[in-house]
Amino acid sequence: MINTITMTKKAFSHFAQKLRNLPGLDWIALSAGVITYSGLTLATITGSSIWFDEAFSAYLTRFNFLDIARYTSTDVHPPVYYWILKLWTELFGTSEVAFRSLSTLFGVTAIVFGFLIVKRLFGRRAAWVSLLFLSLSPMLIRYGQEARMYTLSATITLAVTYVLTFAIKSKARKPWIIYGILVSLGMWVHYFTALVWLSHWVWRAIVVRQTGARGKKFRLAFFTKNWVMAHIVAVGLFLPWLPFMVRQLTIVQSDGFWIGPVSVNSFTNYLTNVLFYLEHDQAALGYGTLFVVVITALVYFAIKLYKSLGREKRKDYLLVMSVAFTPVVLLFIASTPPLQSSFVERYLIPSSAAFAMFAGITLALGAKKLKAGWRVLMIGLVVVSMLLGIMNVYHYGNYNKNSGTKVMTREVVRAIQAQAKPGEPIIAATPWIFYEAIFYNSARNPIYFINAQTDYKYGSLDMLKDNAQFKIMDLKAFTKAHPKVWYIGFSADKPLSPPDSSWKEIQNFAIYDPVDHKPNYRASEFSIN
Repeated sequence: MINTITMTKKAFSHFAQKLRNLPGLDWIALSAGVITYSGLTLATITGSSIWFDEAFSAYLTRFNFLDIARYTSTDVHPPVYYWILKLWTELFGTSEVAFRSLSTLFGVTAIVFGFLIVKRLFGRRAAWVSLLFLSLSPMLIRYGQEARMYTLSATITLAVTYVLTFAIKSKARKPWIIYGILVSLGMWVHYFTALVWLSHWVWRAIVVRQTGARGKKFRLAFFTKNWVMAHIVAVGLFLPWLPFMVRQLTIVQSDGFWIGPVSVNSFTNYLTNVLFYLEHDQAALGYGTLFVVVITALVYFAIKLYKSLGREKRKDYLLVMSVAFTPVVLLFIASTPPLQSSFVERYLIPSSAAFAMFAGITLALGAKKLKAGWRVLMIGLVVVSMLLGIMNVYHYGNYNKNSGTKVMTREVVRAIQAQAKPGEPIIAATPWIFYEAIFYNSARNPIYFINAQTDYKYGSLDMLKDNAQFKIMDLKAFTKAHPKVWYIGFSADKPLSPPDSSWKEIQNFAIYDPVDHKPNYRASEFSIN
């Protein structure tokens, strides 16, 4: 363990040294990119209410590190992001900005690694164009605004890819050990970082096969001592959590999941989200034309560039392409029946970052024989696509594309707090709304949920099951102490039904979804006799 920590420190020291040694113009470009991304992300970071996944992250930080690991072990993700989030909030507080800005920081770090990878492999021009696309990436901006682990997974996967560019050309063991440590760290953050590790395997297999190696020669060239050692390190460091991962994945596959099935439109849907932050069926008319032009241009110039590159540079280009596209294909395959679908765009944030890098390299180098005006036009079309995507990020906010609703629990709670009398409690109709509402809790109008109405079958509810805080165990005793209560929940076309038919409604109001203009949230004030 001490050696692992020492290796990690040396890796960070090496990374810092590389940053310090950047020429002044590169520092200016990188700083401009980071400032642009940060400004675009922070501009609307509090624009949307905390939604369930974020609320779950926030609620976990109430507990100690062992309890965080225990509670997340019965959910669907590993614990490292939640541990980091707890440390972050200990330093910076528990406001919306505090919780979400950690993801902004990781988004910045991912951009830095992306820039360094392209600069190292393809030079300044490609690095600068890639930096432009990374800084304007709608997906990186969207998930740089969310208190979840997606930009952290992008940071780690790009960091590992950066280390791989050194390790593959070195006979030393140290970079391979660092590679293994970071691979393990990625798995401790999000299981789907494994898709990027597999993209490295696919890339390595292609590169080895291009040397003409077959059969035993292929196996010997692929499974070198350093490659095997790196993965032994990765598996060894992840081993303590492996039983929990197996249990979680088994539960997801056996009980089903909320994600819809994949279809022939899944790939197009992914790309329209990467460029425009829109579903494929929303990218009509002007969007559709722009989409076809951009994708066609990227394919055309990618083929031209690949043919023009020498053997070593082809390997480098294939590495970026593999990280950009292989995880998408693998996740699609892993989501086809009889397996439960897990194809959702935010699980592919590392690939969306690599797509920006791929596009930057392709247009900077593949289109270099075009006149400057045409080359600027092609780059400009991608920029326009991403700017439209940023506008859509701002418009939709945390709109849930699976349920077709925008989370507005904050607006409901704030509206109640503005008119409720001191001491009047707020009761959430479901534990899902409770998680979102409790983030905006106040001593003046405390928020609760009803134990008898809660089915604790899901592991994400274990924190509520095990703790009495905010839980109404005896509804009659509770309402005797609170003769007037507020009740909040989902109800599109009628007032909420109270948990007790004897309650008399005093007033009710609806909160309208600004996207589809439907009254998806309702609140009612009840008097209890």
